[in-house]
Amino acid sequence: MENTVKSNGHKKSMRVIRNVYLYLVSMIGLIVFIFGAVGIINNIFQNYIFKVSYDTYTEPYPLKGGTCSMQYPDPTDKEGKRMLSPTTQEVAECAARIEQQNQQNNRNRIGMEFSISIAQIVVGLPIWLFHWGIIQGEYRKRKDEEES
Repeated sequence: MENTVKSNGHKKSMRVIRNVYLYLVSMIGLIVFIFGAVGIINNIFQNYIFKVSYDTYTEPYPLKGGTCSMQYPDPTDKEGKRMLSPTTQEVAECAARIEQQNQQNNRNRIGMEFSISIAQIVVGLPIWLFHWGIIQGEYRKRKDEEES
C-alpha cells in the first residue's frame, strides 16, 4: 500500500512537470510565431504602405584623389583651401552611385527583415501546434475518462 501511494505521488509530480513543460514550450512557440507575424506585418506597413525611409550608410567611392561621399566634407589643406575640385559630372556620378547603393541597402534590409520573420513563423508555428495538440489530446482523454 505504501509503495502504491509513493508511486501515485511520483506519477502526479511527473504529470505536473510534463504539463509545465508542454505549456511552457507551447507558449514559447506561440510567442516566436507572433513575433514573426508582427515582423512581417510591420515590414509590409513600413516599406509598402507608409514607405518609411531610412538613412543608410554608404562606403565612400574612390574619386580622383579623394572619396565620393555626400557624408564627408571635402578634404582641405592646412590653410583651409580645398584640395580636391571634382567636376560637375564626377559629382553627379557620385550622387547616382550613392543613390544606387542606398536603394540596394534598402532592398537588402527589407529582404533580411522578411527572412527573419518568415524563419520565426516557420520555427514557432510547428512547435506551438505540436505541443498544443498534445495538451489538447491529453485534455480530451482526461475529460473522456472522467465522464466514463
